[in-house]
Amino acid sequence: MPHQRHPWRGRESPRRRARRDARPARVPLIPLCLASGDPRGVVRMQSQDGLILIDKDAGMTSFDVVRRVRRLAGTRKVGHTGTLDPDATGLMGVVLGRCTKLANFLTLDEKVYAFEMVLGSATDTEDASGEVIEVAGWEHVTREAFEEAMAGFLGTIQQVPPIYSALKVDGKRAHALARAGEEVHLEARPIEIFELELMSFEPPHVSMRVRCGSGTYVRALVRDLGKAVGSVAHTRSIRRISVGEFDLEQAYRLDELSEENFWEKVLSPARMVGSLDQVHIDDEQRRAVGFGQTILVAPELPMDAPIAVIDANDELVAIMARKESHDPQGSRLAPRRVLI
Repeated sequence: MPHQRHPWRGRESPRRRARRDARPARVPLIPLCLASGDPRGVVRMQSQDGLILIDKDAGMTSFDVVRRVRRLAGTRKVGHTGTLDPDATGLMGVVLGRCTKLANFLTLDEKVYAFEMVLGSATDTEDASGEVIEVAGWEHVTREAFEEAMAGFLGTIQQVPPIYSALKVDGKRAHALARAGEEVHLEARPIEIFELELMSFEPPHVSMRVRCGSGTYVRALVRDLGKAVGSVAHTRSIRRISVGEFDLEQAYRLDELSEENFWEKVLSPARMVGSLDQVHIDDEQRRAVGFGQTILVAPELPMDAPIAVIDANDELVAIMARKESHDPQGSRLAPRRVLI
């Protein structure tokens, strides 16, 4: 019996044709460089990139803030520029979109904190939320003795971080290990204290202000100050006043923000790194940066320091660093973080 060809083989069946006709028409994809309206093909920054400054309330973790900002911004690409203790309040930088690549450059900025300490009792968390683990007399501590002890904390010093911290030990958070009852050992590390100011001295309560470098723990500073005056101490409150060039006057409480006004409050990527040295580049150099290439710029720049690279539209396109070069025409920059 001769083989009979299926009536629809090689042809489109009526059912498939009906499904195809019911689909919405495809819209041709337009490259971002053309969608930007730039006929030269220069890609422009998207709008969902930037930094928003938050005045954090007590009782919130840093991740609580990130989670709230994700809902307000309508994006999951959100991070922060440095943790703040749950019981601490004050300035917290939250980065969005491609600016999450730049968080580390703000983390390194110096910070200012106002804090209050309580002499005479130490807690396991080194703040008011913990259990008291030691008590000691404080009546002998005079203002003069306290100020003398303060002087020993200026400059570069060694500090052991609190065990209740976000630092990792063998891949696990130190605070998680401590809460599980495990013994946690953290090594001392160098920190910088630029200024330490006594605001009020009414023992056992002492209020202070510190300007310090990255990696400084105020709770550990209070712990060590207590020991330095022959007593013990814990932190009653901490408020972060500023980070680099940003301060609380530029920050918003979360209850001031809504989905409608959120993006009005976001600082541009270029504004975010305004404290860095900057160079401006043309469109040809911009294309080179986009391909991860080095570029040659005229001014002499510090070796290895992060440089903000700004295009003709005053948009941040990359963070670069000067590399070793003997080119007499200027400095050669290599990409560290590219945003285009």
